[in-house]
Amino acid sequence: MKKSIFIAALGTLIEYYDYAIFSMFLPFLAPTFFPANSAYDALIMGFYAVLIASIARPLGGVVFGAIGDRFGRRRALLISLYGIAAATLVIGFLPGFKSIGLAAMVILTLVRAVQMLCYGGEYSGAGIYVVELAKARYMSLVGAVLTAMALVGSVVASLVGMFLTWHNPTSPNWRLAFILGGVVGLIAIYFRQGMAESVNHEDLAKRESLGKIIVTYPKQLFAGVCIGGFSTLPFTTVLSFINPVLKTKGYFSGFAFMSLQFALSSIAVIVLIGSGLIADRITPAKVMRYASVTLLILSIPLGFMLQSYSLWLIISAEIILVVLNELLLGPSNAYLKQLFPANCRYRGVAFSFCLGMSLVGGLTPLIENWLYQKSGYMAAISVWLILISGLTWFSLHNIKKTKYLIEN
Repeated sequence: MKKSIFIAALGTLIEYYDYAIFSMFLPFLAPTFFPANSAYDALIMGFYAVLIASIARPLGGVVFGAIGDRFGRRRALLISLYGIAAATLVIGFLPGFKSIGLAAMVILTLVRAVQMLCYGGEYSGAGIYVVELAKARYMSLVGAVLTAMALVGSVVASLVGMFLTWHNPTSPNWRLAFILGGVVGLIAIYFRQGMAESVNHEDLAKRESLGKIIVTYPKQLFAGVCIGGFSTLPFTTVLSFINPVLKTKGYFSGFAFMSLQFALSSIAVIVLIGSGLIADRITPAKVMRYASVTLLILSIPLGFMLQSYSLWLIISAEIILVVLNELLLGPSNAYLKQLFPANCRYRGVAFSFCLGMSLVGGLTPLIENWLYQKSGYMAAISVWLILISGLTWFSLHNIKKTKYLIEN
C-alpha cells in the first residue's frame, strides 16, 4: 500500500509541475500567443484564456469521477495523466501568433482546457485514493503529503524557471519547461500502471446518479465548492495576479520573479505537512475553520500591506496568504473524503472541489485586476478575499460532523 501511495503522489508531483509552469511562465509566453500592444495587455488576455479553460475543470470532475466511481480510482488516474502529459507537450511545440495568427491563441486555450479537464480528475482522485489506503489516524497527514507533492511540483517548476530565465529571460527557453514536463509525464504513466486499487468493487456497485448526489448531499457539495475556492484563492492571488502584475510593471527581473515563486512554494510545502500533523490531533475541520476565519479577519490589513511601496511588506503579506492557504488545504483531503460514501465519493468531491477551484481560480486574477484598476489601490482586492473566506468559514461551520468516516 505504501508503494501505491508513493506512486500516486509521484504522479501528482509531475502533473502539478505541468500545471504550475503555465501560471509561472504566463508573463513570458503571453506575448508569444496573444496579440497586444504591451506585455501587460498580453498578460490580461492570458488571464481571460485561463478563465475560459478553467470551465473544463469541474467537467473533468464529473467525467473522471464517473470513471473512478464505476471502474475504480486507478483507471481514472491513469487516463488523467495521459491527457496532461500530451497537452503539455503540445504547448511546448505550439507555434506562436506571428507564425499561425489567431489559431495560436485558440489552440493554446483549447489545449489548456484539456489540461484543466484532466486536472479535474487528478488532484481529487489522487487525494481520495491515498486517504482510502491510509490508516485512519494518519489520514490528514497522508492527504497533506499528497498535496505537498503537488507543491513540490511547483517548486521544481520554479527551479526550472529560475534556470531558464537566468541568462536571457526574453528567449523562448520557456518551451523547454513544457517539453520536459510532457516527457517525464509519459514516463510516469509506466509507474502508475503498477498501483493497487483502493476500494472494493462491491462498494462501487451501488452507483448513484449525479442528480441524486446533488439532491442528497447539498451541504457537503457546498462545502466542497467553498473549500475548493479557498484552496486556490490566496495562492492564485499571489502567483497569478500580484507577482505577474509586479513583474510586468518592472518590480522584478525574470530571475527574481521565479526565485520568489520558488520561496513561496517551499514555505507552502512545510506548512502543509505541519497542518496535516495538527489536524490528525485536533480534527481537520477545526484547522480549516481557523484558517478561513483568520483570512477573513486579516484581509483588510493584508490589502494595505500589498498597497505599500515596501517590497518587504508586500512579500510578508504574500507569505501570510500562502500560510493560510496551506493551513486549510493540508487537512482538506481527509475532510472531504469523509463527506461522501465510496460509491459517489469521487464524483461528489471532484465535482464540488473543482467547481470551486475553477470559479475562484479563474475569476481571481480578473476580479482582482478589475478592483485594482477601478480603485487605483491594490488594497481593494481585500473585498474578494473577505467574500471567499467568509463563505468558506460558513460552509465549514454549517457541517458540524462528517457522516461517512473511512474505516481501515
